[in-house]
Amino acid sequence: MKSNKHYQNVGIKDLFSYSTNNPNRNRTLDSIEIVSSKSSQETSLDTLGLKGYSALNLNPTGIVSLMACIQDHNTYSLSNTGARLQLIIDLTTKLQEQTDTLKNTALGRKRRKIHDLIGASYNGTAFEEKDYLELFSGISLMRNVHFVLMKSIIQDNIENGEKGEKGEKGVKQSHSSLKGEVVFSSDPSTWKRENPIWIADFRGHWVAIPSEQHAVFIHKLLATWLSTIEQTGWIIQWPEVDETKTEIVEQLSILPTWQITDKKLVKEVLAVRLGRANCIKLFTKWSMAELCI
Repeated sequence: MKSNKHYQNVGIKDLFSYSTNNPNRNRTLDSIEIVSSKSSQETSLDTLGLKGYSALNLNPTGIVSLMACIQDHNTYSLSNTGARLQLIIDLTTKLQEQTDTLKNTALGRKRRKIHDLIGASYNGTAFEEKDYLELFSGISLMRNVHFVLMKSIIQDNIENGEKGEKGEKGVKQSHSSLKGEVVFSSDPSTWKRENPIWIADFRGHWVAIPSEQHAVFIHKLLATWLSTIEQTGWIIQWPEVDETKTEIVEQLSILPTWQITDKKLVKEVLAVRLGRANCIKLFTKWSMAELCI
């Protein structure tokens, strides 16, 4: 079928001439408004006292996925499913190869298990409770990174499929003020300030990332933040100091919180109390160092 349209060359002067007769020449396009909004993958952590931080919900979940995220969370967030999966595959291989570096460390006897747990995390295999901490411990040692891990009571109930008072599957109703548990990837009193610290979900469901300009550096907020959430119902698994009771009492007795009746407490209780004091002392030192910068 032949077209009835006819085309001709038009000079620039002709175009200007036509434009003066254009009845729509005074109309303009509406401006495009660019609205800055948080990703649907993020949830504010203000209620946990982490002002300026958001929980980046990981997809897929898992510790290897978490590690891929903290390498570059912007790239992780913006990647499509295929690209993100490739990041995780590549990292899985690198981490498994890196388990050889654990041979002469405190985790040397567990390096084979850690190797297998890395693969299990990639495959989405169900973990036992202790597996999460062992994998975080191994990866933190290999990668020179530290983790503060949160285990929410609400999430534990959901994970375990517990039922509420009316029998529906979901969050179990409780009158307890206990909110959850905080564990560390290793003894925090041995942590180094130059290593990054991440606050994350114990099962690798989310990781805290700064989402506001006023977000305080994690190293600086740890001392006050941990003390605060401990008072609001979070159980913190402070490390136990491996010393004799006499040595522990000697160190605790110089602290302002010490009371003479504390000597009657069993060694295990005092060992945790000293472990807490050592950690808070270190974190407070970091906080003061940040103020001097």
